Amino acid sequence: PNCCILLGPFLPIATTKTANKHANSYSMSSNDQSLYELIARYPQLLHHEENVSRSPYTVSTWMVYLDDIDSLISDRNKDYDELLLVRDLQARRAVQALPKSYKLWKVHWEFCTYHKDKVFSHSTLMNMWEQALQTLHKFPRVWMEYLSCAHASNKVHPTILRRLANRCLEALPVTQHGKIWPILLEYYKTPDEYIPKESKLALLRRYIQFNPNATKEVAEFFFETLGNWGEAALLYVELLNQPSFSPVERKDLWMDLAKICARHPVSQVGLDFEAMTRAVLKTPKHYNLQELEGVVWNQLADSWIRQGEFQLARSVYEEAIECVSKVRDFTILLDAYLQFEEGLLEATVEAQAENEEEEEEAENDNAVADDWDLLLQRTTESSKPETTMADLELALARAEDLTARRPILLNRVLLRQNPSDVGEWLKRGRLFMENEQMPQAAAALEEALQVVTPRRAVGGKPSQIVLDLVKIYDDGMKDLTKARDLLDRICNQFVYEFKDVDDLAECYAAWVELELRQEAWDDALDVIRRSVVVPPNAPKMARGLAKSLRLWDLLLDLEESLGTMQSTKDAYNKAMENRVATPMHILNFGSFLTEHKYFEESFSAYERGVELFEFPGVKVVWKAYLDAFLKRYGGSKLERTRDLFQRCLEASPPEECVEFFLMNGSFEEEHGLARRALRVYKQMCEKVPPSEKFEAYQLFIVKTIKYMGQTASRDVYQSAIQNLEDTAAAKLCLDFAKMETSLQEIDRARAILTYGAQMADPRRNDEFWTAWNEFEVSHGNEETFREMLRIKRSVEASFSTVNYNAAEMSGTAEKTETLSNEEAMRMIAEREGVELEPQQTKEAVPGFVGAKRSAQAASLDDMEERVAKLRKATGTEPTTNDDEDEIDIDDLDEDDDDEEEDEAPPSKPIQDVSTKAVPAAVFGGLAKLGSSEA
Repeated sequence: PNCCILLGPFLPIATTKTANKHANSYSMSSNDQSLYELIARYPQLLHHEENVSRSPYTVSTWMVYLDDIDSLISDRNKDYDELLLVRDLQARRAVQALPKSYKLWKVHWEFCTYHKDKVFSHSTLMNMWEQALQTLHKFPRVWMEYLSCAHASNKVHPTILRRLANRCLEALPVTQHGKIWPILLEYYKTPDEYIPKESKLALLRRYIQFNPNATKEVAEFFFETLGNWGEAALLYVELLNQPSFSPVERKDLWMDLAKICARHPVSQVGLDFEAMTRAVLKTPKHYNLQELEGVVWNQLADSWIRQGEFQLARSVYEEAIECVSKVRDFTILLDAYLQFEEGLLEATVEAQAENEEEEEEAENDNAVADDWDLLLQRTTESSKPETTMADLELALARAEDLTARRPILLNRVLLRQNPSDVGEWLKRGRLFMENEQMPQAAAALEEALQVVTPRRAVGGKPSQIVLDLVKIYDDGMKDLTKARDLLDRICNQFVYEFKDVDDLAECYAAWVELELRQEAWDDALDVIRRSVVVPPNAPKMARGLAKSLRLWDLLLDLEESLGTMQSTKDAYNKAMENRVATPMHILNFGSFLTEHKYFEESFSAYERGVELFEFPGVKVVWKAYLDAFLKRYGGSKLERTRDLFQRCLEASPPEECVEFFLMNGSFEEEHGLARRALRVYKQMCEKVPPSEKFEAYQLFIVKTIKYMGQTASRDVYQSAIQNLEDTAAAKLCLDFAKMETSLQEIDRARAILTYGAQMADPRRNDEFWTAWNEFEVSHGNEETFREMLRIKRSVEASFSTVNYNAAEMSGTAEKTETLSNEEAMRMIAEREGVELEPQQTKEAVPGFVGAKRSAQAASLDDMEERVAKLRKATGTEPTTNDDEDEIDIDDLDEDDDDEEEDEAPPSKPIQDVSTKAVPAAVFGGLAKLGSSEA
């Protein structure tokens, strides 16, 4: 009774406020009376009833009430099933009291959804959602849960689901549709047949309007899942018309579209794939499909193959190969084409094998048949193998022809890349010639002349196209008329403007050679004569023919061989007037005139040649001129000959004059005076470059001795030694000394050797010092020998530096070491056979003052200085021959003035110090004087 009192007044009020079409399911029923009795048995629930009766419109009161009921349910006591119903009853009361409370509705639908399989039926759940949407239809979460529950049950009719989705999208603003569509797409994009295909298509079309970026995804779903190829193709076309996609994305879109159109006929797709493909291929850059040209052609051919139109597929392949301009696309198409032909060949072979088997079976079955029936059967079936064999041979021939045409087709692709590639055009002509297709080769090269741009030509010269074409007409087709017509158009009509005049000159030369092969001598001469005469209306490029060396060489050769004497002279004279003649032309002209006994005219030609050219080119002209003049006149015209030599020598540079000096000297020796010859050799020694002066002076000396005697060569020797470098001068001093020795002028020879010693480094020029040593052994005495050794040491010291190069000392340059003064002195002593005194120890010897320089330096430098001082103090000089050419050795700086005045502090005497006297050879003539003073 208390429970009824508490619940009675509230329920009618709540029911009245929330009355609607679903009110019957949420109103008070007789079954609820037992649930109220269950509530009365739980004191905590009665407490909550009192609270909700006092404040029925407070959300927190209802939430606490529902939480306590959930705690009782979680304990799973004996009243578990009844508590579930109590929980549902109180939730319905709560949402009736507060129908706009999202929190209460959320708790209620979560409870119902969780226990839907145990307590609540599907219709109850649907009524609950509809009741909630009456007040919460602007909440996207309510719609999301409702849609998820409706689609997951698989009990709702598809029409109701479609209408429910439509109501949801109409109720919510567009800004919140992004939360609804993932739930809809999750179920509509499944391959389940529960939702009809038309419903899916309608919903996905609506989704594309909401999110255009999902067009590709929807198109893939149409194609792969729904099988709606026509609508998928339309979506792909729409995407391809949008410029926002990158080239990679556009490539994928086109591949998907081509896959759809190629695999399905036009009746199913609704698009004319061939027309669309050809429109795209006309402007591939506009659609960013440059990299897919070969693939697009291949897809078009594949579509015809799938329809069984093999001839149309073949036409597409041929057209594609003639259109693509990239080797990669060509490779794709040709491989697909070959695969197609091989497939047809295999199919034909299989069909023939099947026909043969059927024929054998038919013969076995009809072995007992009537003769007429057998004859008719054989007549009817005999045509099948013949037709199949013909098809087989045709398929095989097509495959072989395609394989054989591969190089030519590839060459055509390369020419489409660069039409001005001369090398590829020539290769194309050779390919046709190898296949013995001369007309095709000629047509290809004729096309090349029309296509190749001279200034952009690569891979060869355009003139080579003309030469190969002439060769085809002459050798391959035996048609001289076409060859002459081609050369006339190129050379005379100038239908092709070459970049370089040499190309046009090559064409003229080819024309001349063609006429010579036909033995048309007059025509050949006429062509070559016209080639160097530029007509007034000639283009700028052809004006250089008059200066073409190739044409002039050919003209002069033909004039000498086929022309007259006068025409040949005129040709050479015109070449020299136009300044196109070369030194070789002058030589040929001179030889030609000499052969025909026109000597003075040949000399005139040489004169014009030496005026035209300069050295070094004119050297051969001068030589030929002088040889011809000497051969003609010899010594009969001395003054004229000398004038020629003088002009030649004055014009020739030092590097080119040696040969002419020798010719002049020989001429003077044979036909002139000896003094003139020697004067010529002297001029040669003065003019030749330094690298050739030594040989020139040697020749001068030999000629002087020959004609004037040995004594007259002394001045030549002296002049040569003054003008030559040290190494060459030292060698010449040896020759000079040998000559004086042969004249028994021993003192003069010694003076020459003494003078030459200053130019001969003992470390490098061992030949000089060996010869002097032998000279002193043969003609000298002890004093002269010692003097020679003294000079050698002095010269060696003057050539020495602080550091010695080990490679120079040993004569090799593989490894370089820097020697100290001690090592250098030791090496010199070993080479000269002189012993050095032992080195001074670090401790000073008692009674001696320490020197500033080392002992090694004193043994070489100071020794000479002290000997010189000793000579000056005693007033004695070494006994030598009175010779004006004696070498004066300058005194070194005095080191005594630099010595310290203070003596070294006394130190302990050092025991057992070994000493050794200075060799007497070092002192020379003062050795005796030094010993007497000691």
